[in-house]
Amino acid sequence: MTTELIDIISSKEDDEWEQTINSNNFKEGVFCIHRSWGLGKIKKIDESNDCVIIDFKGKPSHQLALDFAYTSLTVLSSNHLLVLKEEKLSYLQKLSLENPEEIIKIFVLSFRQKATPERLQAVLCPEVISADQWKKWWENSKKIIKKSASIRIPSKKSEPIIILDKAPDNYSLFIGTLQSALPPRKKIDALYKILKEIDNWNDQDRALKVVTSIESLLQQPKEDSFPTLDFVLLKEEIIQKAKIPLPSEKEEDLFFYIPEKYDLLLSSLLRLSSINQERVLWLLWERKNKPVELFFDLLINADGKLADNIVKIFEQSGLTDLLLEKFNRLIRERALSVELLYWLCKNRNNLLQPLLNSDLFYCILYVLERELGSVGKKAEKLYDLLTTGTGLIQGLLSTSSLDDVKDITRTVLLSPVFRELDKRSLLGAIVKVRPEVQELISGNRGIEGENTLIVSWSSLEEKKRELDELVRKKIPENSKEIAHARSYGDLRENHEYKAAKEMQAVLMRRKAELESMISKARATDFSDVDTSVVNIGTVVHYTNVKTNTPSSIAILGAWDSNPSKGIISYLAAFGQSLLGHKPGDVVQVSMEDGSTKEIRIDKITRWIDAPSV
Repeated sequence: MTTELIDIISSKEDDEWEQTINSNNFKEGVFCIHRSWGLGKIKKIDESNDCVIIDFKGKPSHQLALDFAYTSLTVLSSNHLLVLKEEKLSYLQKLSLENPEEIIKIFVLSFRQKATPERLQAVLCPEVISADQWKKWWENSKKIIKKSASIRIPSKKSEPIIILDKAPDNYSLFIGTLQSALPPRKKIDALYKILKEIDNWNDQDRALKVVTSIESLLQQPKEDSFPTLDFVLLKEEIIQKAKIPLPSEKEEDLFFYIPEKYDLLLSSLLRLSSINQERVLWLLWERKNKPVELFFDLLINADGKLADNIVKIFEQSGLTDLLLEKFNRLIRERALSVELLYWLCKNRNNLLQPLLNSDLFYCILYVLERELGSVGKKAEKLYDLLTTGTGLIQGLLSTSSLDDVKDITRTVLLSPVFRELDKRSLLGAIVKVRPEVQELISGNRGIEGENTLIVSWSSLEEKKRELDELVRKKIPENSKEIAHARSYGDLRENHEYKAAKEMQAVLMRRKAELESMISKARATDFSDVDTSVVNIGTVVHYTNVKTNTPSSIAILGAWDSNPSKGIISYLAAFGQSLLGHKPGDVVQVSMEDGSTKEIRIDKITRWIDAPSV
């Protein structure tokens, strides 16, 4: 085919990434794609022989007639994602970690209407992103894209990803949200975004429009649950931040907007900034003539920020003793939430110092046993605070009697909550505070030493796999079931909730058992076993004295029992009867059913030499 004919075959206009062949792009070294053979690189164009040689994957140096090449190939730009994979793989791998948004844009420009999430995974895995990392990478990338709002990700995997010409600003998003039927919470979120960017606005027009929109919203008929307080405070913050002048007669009484219903009041307070929280709380405190019980109720369900403000009000009102009395009662009744308990332990200031005692330790332990595994991160933070460092333990135990510290030590030793290494760290912290309990801990470890389990490596790995599945899969799934069942309402009649909580107890008990077993295990491959006497890891060849019948049995680790294959645990009655005996001994052995039989040991060999008995 002549050069003039090549010129006649036009490419898609303004499409640089994927083109049909023309005289400008049909060159050696260029990548192309064929519907059947996939990606290839043009190795040589031989016009004298009317052919082109292309290195396809799986078809190196493949020869095509020029006529066929012109009609069947599509040339790819050097910026096409498939080309970058071939020539700049390390660059793409780095880009996927540092700028996932950019790599998705390259993908969309490369595949256009075929740029679906499904195809993205097929193109990037496994060369750019390994298959086991894909899900985590994709979820993280979607969060980044959501923040930038420059790319639209479809709800279905089979629909195309689209690059937006211009990311909508937060003002436009707010106006759109305000005019929609979305719930108030979404509108509040949009207002918080405006607050973050309002300093960058050059004039007050936008801010005035936002304030007018909020006022219009507040004048509409509302349900009792509508978070009016949030909108009023946000309106004030926007007015202050945008420096909008308002006549004095337009100043509003904030107290009028404070919800009467406890649930709505609590949810609003938890959303507010610390400054606005304090402002609302002081209004309530002064206008309602020091509503102590209401503030105690709020404290029970408070997060750290709200707890700070409530405690500040009690302290400045001279009611510290009343506050400490209430805290002590909550501690004794084990009624503190995991979040409030974490806050209390984290903020060990002079005011709260009297609360640090053995009662608080038992409250922490109770909450951990109740919540760990069902609440996840909140309980883990409290767990970490207790088991790392000595500050909290020193505060809790410094005023406790030796008997109380000994009781706490025994509780820690027996508790299923603590992982083995964390338990040792915690016990070490207790010893630093009261060295007298060292003997108690050492005595317990001596007992643990006597209970060491000899196990095979394979059986130990099996136990670890079971524990890992519990921790990573079964317990989290159960936690979700509990949360789902709790959403049904009244827990007293909630059978799904009760069943899920019962299963939680079973799972946590099994977790504790496995952790205890693994901590006591000493794994071996039985290669260094002494065969002069019966030991763990030997095969005993024996004769039944009564029937003169020869037989053999392998005595292996604590978790290796498999009688059908002639393997028993050294802890079994039969194994215990044989341990320590040598060839020629006649032994009365105990059977699992309680009966006995007399055998003569003929020979002892290593199990590892012939693992099939």
